[in-house]
Amino acid sequence: MKESIRISKLDAAKRQLETAVRIYFSNGDPVSIHTLVSASYNIIKDINKKREGKPMLVKEVMIEFVKPEYQKMIKGIFNEAENFFKHANLDSEKSLDFNPELSELLMLDAISHYYGLTGEDSPLFQIFRAWYIINNPLMFNLPEETKRMMGSFDSESIKAL
Repeated sequence: MKESIRISKLDAAKRQLETAVRIYFSNGDPVSIHTLVSASYNIIKDINKKREGKPMLVKEVMIEFVKPEYQKMIKGIFNEAENFFKHANLDSEKSLDFNPELSELLMLDAISHYYGLTGEDSPLFQIFRAWYIINNPLMFNLPEETKRMMGSFDSESIKAL
């Protein structure tokens, strides 16, 4: 067995997030991807909040637009898969209809805030962000030059990287 290694919370988050990106681009298991992304996301969210960073899109900004009486329900929806994949104490016989697209959005948000916290933009994070933007161009306000440049990329060839 190897000696123990010292890991900061942000290093753990980065490792989890990079592993999730690798598994994602290898067409790996969506449950494993979501579990890793969620763990990383929560570390980044907690540190970001403690450092008074800009709110995170998925679990903080989006909830601001929900009426107070529905916020608990929406938070439950955001956390449903994460909790389902980690615990069985209350629902050991249940099944879940899981939409893996939530993992992609969490991954993008976590990558963005990881950069905001550390100033570090790993190559895997850059590739995922480019792939996500190319595959979801209507979500973003991009300059025309960027849109033209992106038109020359094939999203499948980026995913193959």
